[in-house]
Amino acid sequence: MIGHPLLITLFITVALAWPGLVLSQQSIADQGMRFRLIPAGLYFLGSPSSEAGRFGHESLPYSISLPAFYISDTEVTNAQYARFLQATHRRPPLYWQDAQLNRANQPVVGVTWYDAVAFTEWLTQRTGIPHRLPTEAEWEAAARGGLSGQPYPWGSQTPNEGGIYRANYYPSDFADDGFRFTAPVGSYPPNGYGLYDMAGNVAEWCQESVSPSGAQTVFGPKENRILKGGSWYSRARELRCAARQLAPPSTAEGFIGFRVVRTKP
Repeated sequence: MIGHPLLITLFITVALAWPGLVLSQQSIADQGMRFRLIPAGLYFLGSPSSEAGRFGHESLPYSISLPAFYISDTEVTNAQYARFLQATHRRPPLYWQDAQLNRANQPVVGVTWYDAVAFTEWLTQRTGIPHRLPTEAEWEAAARGGLSGQPYPWGSQTPNEGGIYRANYYPSDFADDGFRFTAPVGSYPPNGYGLYDMAGNVAEWCQESVSPSGAQTVFGPKENRILKGGSWYSRARELRCAARQLAPPSTAEGFIGFRVVRTKP
């Protein structure tokens, strides 16, 4: 009998001990976006030195306790970003008129880190609920979809193992996976948390700034922001959950976009 107190206690205990099991299926919809709940818990992030394709500036394996948060289940689309532009009269991003990149269900690209932050501030003002870019740890925890110790959001298989493409990226020819540039969001199966395109399609801005050693200038330290997930322009190694790229916040490219975190009440 499901209502028995002992069974309810056991269910809650198992769900909390295994973050990807049940709670991640909770979702909310607002402002034309859908957000998935990433449960509070202890997450194991980073990459071991033995992981194939690992970059030297990635974090070695570590654990971190994160509170629950919501994250948009897809990258922000052109249709969603258009509502922001209409409401704020902000200048459209680079590539906004590019017919290969501007379909309504493709992820918005050409956005700087400042553009992405402005979008989250608009969402906050419009809804009364705090929105922001994810931290690197939040992004990686969400990307892993409840898995631990696996390089990709779907596990250990390479992005095209067995001739099955699991992401939009650059295998040997850009169009080998079916898309020359960005793919409509949700074109590939979601991870264990119901999130799409956590690998490939567009690299996604994170919240933190990073000043690499040796980057000092007469104007102060060179500021970079973190990008996660790789893109249609990336090789397989850049699609790993622990992989990170660094770019100045003013960077605007046809392979850079973002997704949004919504603070859990």
